[in-house]
Amino acid sequence: MIQKETVIILVNYNGYQDTLECIQSISKSEGQEPFIVVVDNCSQDANRIENLYDYYSSLKVIISKENIGFGRANNLGIKWAQENIDFEYLLLLNNDTIIESNTLSELKKPFLFDSEIGISTCKTMYEGNRDIVWYGGGTVDYKIGWPIIKDFNVQPTDSGANQSKYVTFISGCCMMFSKKSLTTIGGFDEHFFMYCEDLEMSIRAVDLGFKLYYSSDARIFHKVQRSLKGSEGAKAKGMSHKNPNLSFLFKNMKMNQYYTFVKYLSGRRLLIFKVNYWSRFIYKSLLFLLRGRTDLMSTIFTVVKANLAVK
Repeated sequence: MIQKETVIILVNYNGYQDTLECIQSISKSEGQEPFIVVVDNCSQDANRIENLYDYYSSLKVIISKENIGFGRANNLGIKWAQENIDFEYLLLLNNDTIIESNTLSELKKPFLFDSEIGISTCKTMYEGNRDIVWYGGGTVDYKIGWPIIKDFNVQPTDSGANQSKYVTFISGCCMMFSKKSLTTIGGFDEHFFMYCEDLEMSIRAVDLGFKLYYSSDARIFHKVQRSLKGSEGAKAKGMSHKNPNLSFLFKNMKMNQYYTFVKYLSGRRLLIFKVNYWSRFIYKSLLFLLRGRTDLMSTIFTVVKANLAVK
């Protein structure tokens, strides 16, 4: 077996240059060189992925013959690492990120002072504007079924993103596990193709009795939604009616959100969530239709049908 303290899983989908730049930033990390597993999700540029061996030696490239989604691709990398590497820590990291030299060492520190920590993470800033926070720690709001992010889209504050703390939501952009916690928590729920995998995993980890920790002493820089960049170069704009990928995003996000909270809530808490979810769903759907996105009609019905089937 390969002996490495740290393993990093990167999932690549039509993002060779981003993956290369991420690996180059990892190569500057303090301490022992981590092992990197790159899982290519049937990219159009998959033939280039093998070139990564020219830039980094402690590397394994796994090429999937089909796009199996974000969560399953990460799980594929996790499985290979568990079978082939004797490691202490495993980091799930978005391939469209840049890390700093101390990021890995800071992500490991929480596990040393609290044995109940299952997942650690760090401050995530926009790569396009490094003064603005993308993730500064998160709390799951069970009433609305969504995480609340500290200092999202603003500069970090001392009571927000600049404060290390226990959290209840960790973004899938950067999730570090100890070997022990990973064995218990497991990988992403393979029910999902994309979106909300991190939300489900965060809730599952807490449900299993683990703590989640956010370290403000480490940073990564996120290019944000690069994997959704289409073949014609159109960039996703989140839940905007102008987003050309809105149907894909809306379908997967709303179905996965509903599935997650029905899975973990019961009684009065589940009822409150459902009232809030369906109120927001109807409002948002009507808003999209009124703004000309009549192409979403079939997607809306698909989501409703799938959600009503969830028990």
